[in-house]
Amino acid sequence: MTDNPKSKTKLGIGILTYALNSPDTDYEKLAYLMALSYIATNKHQLKLCVIVNDRKNCRPELYDVYDFVLDKPDLTKFKKSQDEAIHPMHYEAHLFRITPFAETIKVECDMLFTSDISNWIKHMRQYPICFTNQVYNFNNEPADDSYYRKYIHQNLLPNVYNGFMYVRFLRTTAMFFKCVDQIFRNWDYNIKKFRLWEKWKPSTDFAMAMACHYMNDLTFGINPTGIPGFIHAKPYITHKSKKHWHEEMNWSIVNPSTVIVNGVKASWPIHYYDKNFATDEILKKYEVFLQNKNFNKHFLF
Repeated sequence: MTDNPKSKTKLGIGILTYALNSPDTDYEKLAYLMALSYIATNKHQLKLCVIVNDRKNCRPELYDVYDFVLDKPDLTKFKKSQDEAIHPMHYEAHLFRITPFAETIKVECDMLFTSDISNWIKHMRQYPICFTNQVYNFNNEPADDSYYRKYIHQNLLPNVYNGFMYVRFLRTTAMFFKCVDQIFRNWDYNIKKFRLWEKWKPSTDFAMAMACHYMNDLTFGINPTGIPGFIHAKPYITHKSKKHWHEEMNWSIVNPSTVIVNGVKASWPIHYYDKNFATDEILKKYEVFLQNKNFNKHFLF
């Protein structure tokens, strides 16, 4: 297990997630569950990396499942004043400064893996950067996300989701992330260039969609393969309701590869969205499953 990769050395391919705890959300807990679900469902596993606020005081169990536990970078030099905080999503514009990998699969920490994704890699590698362009409902069907995507649709921007994406360390992608950085640092100015600008707060998806728009390649960010993808369990996408999906739909986790919602087994990773879904009971269920499988990663359990 490694805490800090060499500054100029990038490894092969791996999975990275951000777990920057806030006063009201324990993102490290979500990242732990995400890693458990990946380990339980993927036979040929990639290295895992998690970015935290302070690796010396983070959840100790992260070190059991992640190969890299790294501190978020110091972005102080990008502040206009010492007292001005940078939006937490801004850290994602600095992925290349953080990632230990030459090829990074970035996954949101509130994602539940339900199957082996190893065969996705050959498809994602067809592009220097490969976003999720299509999300799904609990019937594993393409979902209508227009309720939340009016800004993107009306401005004819690529419908990009960074919740599950692949990026390769190249000059083109480095330029892209520099553009994302500039958009975040000047959000109020940049957003006014587009229609409906007054409705949208800083968002990684919106910033990346705008950055794709500024790239010379008109197809940048557009992925026709359908991979990667995920079930986006956000109200008005999967269940057209203000309530959280797990509060009004029937669901069960038979095992990590058999997550059933309303009688349908999930074929895609589940972006469960509501952070309260990750209960201690569910964490224990995944830990027990791995114990019963005699799984040992970093002498886990």
